[in-house]
Amino acid sequence: MSSRRARLRDEAERVLRANWREGRRRDGVPYAFTCPATPRYRHQWYWDSCFHAIAWRHFDPARARAELRTLLRAGGLDGFVPHTAFWDRPARWRRAPFYGTRSVFGSTATATIQTPLLALAWELVAAASPDDPGFAREALPSLRRHYDWLHRERDPDGDGLLTIIHPDESGLDDSPKYDDVFGWMRHDSPGYWWLIERHRRLDYDARRVTDRYEEHLEDVLVNVCYALALRALARLEGAGAGERWLARAERTEAALLERCYDERTGLFLDLAGSRERRVAVSTWSALAPLALSALPTDVRVRLVEQQLLDRRRYGAPCGIPSVSREEPEFNPRFALWRCWRGPSWVNTSWLLVPPMRELGYEREADRIVASLEQAADRHGFREYYNPLTGRGLAARGFGFATLLVDLIFEPEVDASARTPMIQS
Repeated sequence: MSSRRARLRDEAERVLRANWREGRRRDGVPYAFTCPATPRYRHQWYWDSCFHAIAWRHFDPARARAELRTLLRAGGLDGFVPHTAFWDRPARWRRAPFYGTRSVFGSTATATIQTPLLALAWELVAAASPDDPGFAREALPSLRRHYDWLHRERDPDGDGLLTIIHPDESGLDDSPKYDDVFGWMRHDSPGYWWLIERHRRLDYDARRVTDRYEEHLEDVLVNVCYALALRALARLEGAGAGERWLARAERTEAALLERCYDERTGLFLDLAGSRERRVAVSTWSALAPLALSALPTDVRVRLVEQQLLDRRRYGAPCGIPSVSREEPEFNPRFALWRCWRGPSWVNTSWLLVPPMRELGYEREADRIVASLEQAADRHGFREYYNPLTGRGLAARGFGFATLLVDLIFEPEVDASARTPMIQS
């Protein structure tokens, strides 16, 4: 192990341990999770916790398991799991108007969803938990309810693609691909409070929202992760019982290819509103289907060759930009009110680098990982990095940036605990 990698491994563990929180909610429910970064990000976020758990498995699998159990505990008996859980204190009046909560006062979690990676994270953590062989199956009833809830409540037109009604439900809150869809109610606009308020009035019911309004979309990244998680759940269930989850994954993958794939550009585009208009903005979300190995190889190779390796688009000096460098909205620097508009995030490479390796682009994948290693070694584990200079930006000690260890140390851990992510 190189000295740089040793430093990064030690620092990643330090960040995770510093961000660890344990206690009991006011109603006595116990929690144990990793907050993304203090003081701004003090709560539990759905996909952050999945990423934290995947990183924790390299250091302390028991904490990885506790993180995912806490995430499930934040949800309801019907299978809903929230975007954000407020364990140590309810959302208060200053913050609640900016979260998708049911009430401005006293909510312990949002009523919104987030990119549904939980079954995939559960599978990866289970593979790293030989000391707890029952972990792989203990949550199957809850995971079934969760993915049944998504199927029932967030696919209102029954086409196999989940719908999001808030831009932050994908985790890509301020992405320019949402600018035109949400307009004056986009995430950084004063009108965002009204988007939340009108959904409160409709009880966050996606069918009622999509019947009445046009500000919603079938998001590519959300559905790629949904398909990956469904396949993970199928593997956790085993032969026979897993067939229905596999069938749902295949249906989602087929819908992505048939309805979101733009042959002219080679990108996968979100579908907006009731008319399912393609959103022609190139962000890393449009590359996410690369992680679906069931898709045609020529389609996936095109994403690599024409997008990830093109220096005019995503072939940047550091990581993978969150927006194509060709887009007019591309901004590689820090912005106080906006993110996901250009900088490189570690989770982007975590999703896209393994399939690059699978397709034979080892050298190019190594370059991307090395660029992030260098950036993290110089600037620490930051929320994101300038893709042109590698400078660390925004929050320091950012939890899911420690996913870098999952890329760096892949050859040094049980391969079966990593490969399921790209085997779809």
